[in-house]
Amino acid sequence: MSTSDYICETENIAAYIEGDLEPALHSALEEHLKECAHCASELRAQRLFMCELDSALANPFDLEVPANFARVVAVNAKSDMRGMRDASEHAKALRFCIILGLAAFALLGFASSKAVVLSVRSFGGKVFGALGFFAEAIFNAAAGFAVVSRVVSRGLISNSRLSGLAGLLLVVLAIAVLSRLITRYHRTRLIE
Repeated sequence: MSTSDYICETENIAAYIEGDLEPALHSALEEHLKECAHCASELRAQRLFMCELDSALANPFDLEVPANFARVVAVNAKSDMRGMRDASEHAKALRFCIILGLAAFALLGFASSKAVVLSVRSFGGKVFGALGFFAEAIFNAAAGFAVVSRVVSRGLISNSRLSGLAGLLLVVLAIAVLSRLITRYHRTRLIE
C-alpha cells in the first residue's frame, strides 16, 4: 500500500476531524486534501454529518411517558396472545417448515442429493437382500422338513392317522434332541 493510499482512508479523515492524528500524518493529510478532490469531499461530508449530529443531540428530546407505562405494556403483552395457539397458525408453521426443508434440499444440489439417494438405495438393497435370504432359508427349511417327514412317515409307519401322528412326533423329538446335543457340544468347546 502506498503512502497516498494510506492517507486516502476514511478512518484517517475521521481521526483528522477528531484531532487524533499524529502530527506528521496530520500535515501530510492536509497537503493531500489540497490535491485530492475525493478526500476533500469526504472531509466536507463527515464535517456536515458531525454538525447535524451535534444539532440533533443538542435539543432535549422530551417524551412524556405515563407513570404506569411499563405495567400497561406488560398487561397488553400477556393478554394479547391472539394467534399463538390457533390451529391455522400451526398449519401455517408446518407449511413454512416444509417449504424451508424442500428449499434446503434443493440448495444441496443435484450431486449431493444423488449421493444421498444412491446411499439410501444401496442400504435398502442390502437390507431387503438379507431379509429375502432369511425368508428363503426359512421357506426351504420348512419345505425340506415337510418332504422328509412325509418320506419318513410313509416308509416307517402304516397308513393309520394315529401312527402317522406318533411318527411325526418322534421326528420332532429327534430333531429337538439333536439340536440340544449340538448346542451342548459347542458349549463344552467354548469352555475348554
